[in-house]
Amino acid sequence: MKKLLLLLLATLIAGSMWILLAKNPVSSSTSIQAKLADVKDYKYYLDKGNDAIGKSMTKLDLVIVEPIEMQQKYIVNAQKSGTLVYGYINAMEADKWNTALYHQLKQEDFYRDKQGERMYFAEWDSFLMNLTSTHYQDILLAEIEKQIVQKGLDGVFLDTVGNINSYLPKDEQKRQNEAMLSFIQQIKKRHPDLSVAQNWGFQTLADYTAPYVDFIMWEDFSYPVVGKDEWSLDMMQKLVHIRNKFGTQVMAIGFEEELKSRALAEKYHFKFFYSPAGSYYNSWQ
Repeated sequence: MKKLLLLLLATLIAGSMWILLAKNPVSSSTSIQAKLADVKDYKYYLDKGNDAIGKSMTKLDLVIVEPIEMQQKYIVNAQKSGTLVYGYINAMEADKWNTALYHQLKQEDFYRDKQGERMYFAEWDSFLMNLTSTHYQDILLAEIEKQIVQKGLDGVFLDTVGNINSYLPKDEQKRQNEAMLSFIQQIKKRHPDLSVAQNWGFQTLADYTAPYVDFIMWEDFSYPVVGKDEWSLDMMQKLVHIRNKFGTQVMAIGFEEELKSRALAEKYHFKFFYSPAGSYYNSWQ
């Protein structure tokens, strides 16, 4: 009788544990972070695909694409093979080529300097944006819904986050950084299972966004640029600390001296991708 009671008790406990696990599964964020930690080969590519590119995507651990350009069939096939696919969203700039988004903008959405002038980037044909504008945030959130969520991508890659610290006066950076944090929190509130990544913005990451960001990209992680630079070496240590605390991985991209750049990245356990074309990601290499 005693053995029977113990058996029934064990069964009830096992059943209760199963119910708890069913109600509280391992979060997809934890799963994504585990996959990102294991990434070895990744690419950053912002143009259309073809059958050869699609096949190559299936062999990668991670790929960042422009979801407006990349055909859905290649995204789906890559994900079926276990490739993590992130979709590009330009957070702090509005590209004039993206007419569907650009035509929704109001004057309040553009950043203006103290003279009231907009900041234009001729190289990219884009304008610096004002993320404190709730209207602009709503446009971006709708773009994420349309281009990332509805297409079933694993995460959103927010480009130009680093513009806040690179181009804005010191006395304006806090408001924009707080707006970036609020924006990312809104993404996570609406789409808890969607992974978030950002390009540059190391101080923004350290002071604001790290708890919500699964990886940060470091472009021009080239040995001649960062190998002996005191600021860069200090930042590498800080990013290691952030990774240890929040699980935020570092995706480094080298433009020069591939072997030395890769060795430096591997020293800090950063993921590495070599792009001899620099910050133009329109050719599959």
